[in-house]
Formats: sequence, structure tokens, C-alpha cells
Amino acid sequence: MTEQQWNAYHDIRRAVLFEARGLIGYDANHPDDRRDGHFPLLLLLENTPVGAARLDLMSDQTACVRTVAIKAECQGKGHGRMLMAGLEKFASQHEVKRLLVNAARDAVRFYEALGWTVIEAGGENPVLTKELRTRPQW
Repeated sequence: MTEQQWNAYHDIRRAVLFEARGLIGYDANHPDDRRDGHFPLLLLLENTPVGAARLDLMSDQTACVRTVAIKAECQGKGHGRMLMAGLEKFASQHEVKRLLVNAARDAVRFYEALGWTVIEAGGENPVLTKELRTRPQW
């Protein structure tokens, strides 16, 4: 990512996941964003950043989806679905077969509409999973 894209990535996450929820303490220099096997993703529409997420590769062909955010003025227009479709394609290219996410309570319905299943409903952030389809190798 270019420096401008990194700034947009952090601006989107800070605004949506922290400021809009009344939270403070967003760390744009958190080492997890640059760890090996962690992939920051930025959704661009006509070269304009509208969404951000991170995919963290784990073990056993599993990956964790982190910090999914769509700019407030872009929400409800299908951009979240577009971001997740791209993320799933990217994950499949890295041989991921199962995704996990610790979702904000207000995002659970969004994930369920995309085929995710709640596997742990208790706690502040429910855990959901989704099995990715694998294409047969011909």
C-alpha cells in the first residue's frame, strides 16, 4: 500500500470502528497491521477508498477477518458485500477454507446475510464462521 492508501485505511477504521462508537485509543501503528500473514485490504471505488478490512492467516487453512469498516456515507449501498466478496476471493487464493470473525453485535445480521454462522453468541463480540467453497482442480 502507498502511504496515502495506508492513511485512508486507518482513517476509515478509526472513524467507523472507534469514533462512531464513542471509543478512543485507535492505534494506526499497531504491529498487527504489518505482521507476516496479515493482509490489510482497502476497497476502492473509482480510486476512492470506501472500505477497509484485514485478513489474518491462521493455521489449518483458517483465517480471521478483522476490523471490517465501510465509510458511513457509503454504508447500505452494497459496498460491504463487495468488500467481503473480494476478501473471500483473496482468502481462497491463499488456500483458506474457513473464516472466523469476532463481530460487533450490530454487524451480526450483515454477516448472517452473507452466509456466516454464529458459533459463539455470548460475550461482547459474537464469533461467526464461514466455510469457503473450494473449486475442484481440473
